Amino acid sequence: MTVTDIADHLDRLGRDDEGQQRAAGLLTRWAAVGEPAFRRAGALRGLAAAGHVLWAAGLGRTAQAALQPPHGGVALAQVLSGAALVAVGLLLRAVLLAAADRVAEDGAGAVQDHLRARLLLAALPSTGTPAEEVSDAALGEALDSEVGRLSPWLTTYVPARRAMLLGSGIILTAVLAGNWAVALILVLATPLLPFNLKVIGMGTRAAVHAQLTATRKLSTHLLDQLRGLPTLVGLGAGAEAVRATEAADRELARRTNAVLRVAFLSTAWIELLITVAMAVVATYCGLALLGYLDLPVVPSTMSLGTALFVLVLTPAYFAPARELARGYHARAEASAAAELIAGIIDRAPVAPVGGRAARVPAVRRPSLPSPAGVLLEEVTVRYPGRDDVALDDVTLALRPGSIVAISGPSGAGKTTLLSVAAGLREPDRGRCLHTVGSTPLPASPTMTAWAGQPSYLLPGTLRDNLLLARRDADDEQLTAAIAALGFEDLLAALPQGLATPVGERGWGLSSGQTQQLVLVRALLHDTPLLCLDEPSAHLDPDGEARVIGAVRTLARTRTVLLTTHSPALLEIADDIVQLSQGRASRTRETR
Repeated sequence: MTVTDIADHLDRLGRDDEGQQRAAGLLTRWAAVGEPAFRRAGALRGLAAAGHVLWAAGLGRTAQAALQPPHGGVALAQVLSGAALVAVGLLLRAVLLAAADRVAEDGAGAVQDHLRARLLLAALPSTGTPAEEVSDAALGEALDSEVGRLSPWLTTYVPARRAMLLGSGIILTAVLAGNWAVALILVLATPLLPFNLKVIGMGTRAAVHAQLTATRKLSTHLLDQLRGLPTLVGLGAGAEAVRATEAADRELARRTNAVLRVAFLSTAWIELLITVAMAVVATYCGLALLGYLDLPVVPSTMSLGTALFVLVLTPAYFAPARELARGYHARAEASAAAELIAGIIDRAPVAPVGGRAARVPAVRRPSLPSPAGVLLEEVTVRYPGRDDVALDDVTLALRPGSIVAISGPSGAGKTTLLSVAAGLREPDRGRCLHTVGSTPLPASPTMTAWAGQPSYLLPGTLRDNLLLARRDADDEQLTAAIAALGFEDLLAALPQGLATPVGERGWGLSSGQTQQLVLVRALLHDTPLLCLDEPSAHLDPDGEARVIGAVRTLARTRTVLLTTHSPALLEIADDIVQLSQGRASRTRETR
């Protein structure tokens, strides 16, 4: 086997089972996004070997002239020319490697941006995996840590496969010109590397997969504990929560140690093979220099300059293989991460290779909304792991411009029906349509303003949260929207007005103020359909009355669909849909 066979041989290693083959296919498709950059990076790294040849030749020339001078003293011109050659070679190599690293990082950045865009697209419930199936912590780990795990593979292994043939070929040619016997030793040592790289792949992917899974589990556990901290303290379950967290942390540490052991052993094994090959070359050169070698055919003498030249180039010949070995472990890590990432993005639209992730088709709507009708036809929704259906063959037609209330006991499917009507969830069976005028369109969140339960405000200022609904709105328009819903006293109660800081999950504001801001956002986001999930929950009678007044105002130019248990909100509804065990029944119009 020659060096030209290594890349293809390495490509077949580590694909012994279906999981490895699937991961390899995913990585290949994802790397195609940055393929031009990786090809350039590989070429630059391969050409950097020419710089190594130059400085090795200069070193040999300088040593020959300085340590074994001809009769008449040291040839200063040869020493200086050799030193210049060393400087030129080192500079050329440094420049090419720096350029290669920059290009490889650009390619890796393109691939990671592509994957993060697809993950975010998959997080949209109308296009990807339903939110209930992927925890916030798992999505966060995928966006940050797991996509980040691909970086060493992208910047090391992918370019190294392209650089190995070119770089090792240049070095081997130079060594062959210096001493064919050393070149033969290098060629004979080459087949040991790909076969022993198999040792690196054994168990690496499984170990890293287990570690990443443990990391996700710990992140999810910590997030759940933080969210439920007041409840845990109130129930006196703090000590039990600490013990569970410690157990998850110990499991992660154990799996991390397993990964580190594999990485250490695999690197040591490759270094041992390369060291043995270098020792054989060094022994041959030493014996030839001393004149102790007397073998047929094989050159038995060697000049000092030639000996230094081939000795310096020997580790350079194995450098691409060493880089590939390091990248091979990174490839195993990337394969494990790819399986976890793919679990989220598999159901999202596939982005075109070399381009951005596919976007959700936008639905054109007028700048001033005209109320939308909603049509649900034989809609059925099931949640994984549950025997009963959330919605069972629901057929409804909601007329434009009406206020429709969805009522029923907890767990009856009210929020599920609301999310299907909003276009936030695809039904398992049946379909949902939005109608504006006489045109029926597939239900889309672009047609909907959504206010869920609980209502979310992002960290920032009050102004920042309102601008999420309309980026081009100025302070005057924001203030007018607040006044239009009768919430003038909201700004009066906040000394900093629109500049009032808002903490995570609306910290710093009361539940009533938070709900008012959510309704103002709905007004600013001029969609033909407004969906509200329990808009008056946890509000006192005065707060509920203010919300009811705002809903009436909003209903003047849009259809309002809301879920509620409140008799006061049911009073203002034009239509009431009663849900029970996933079945919908229409009550008579209330007015």
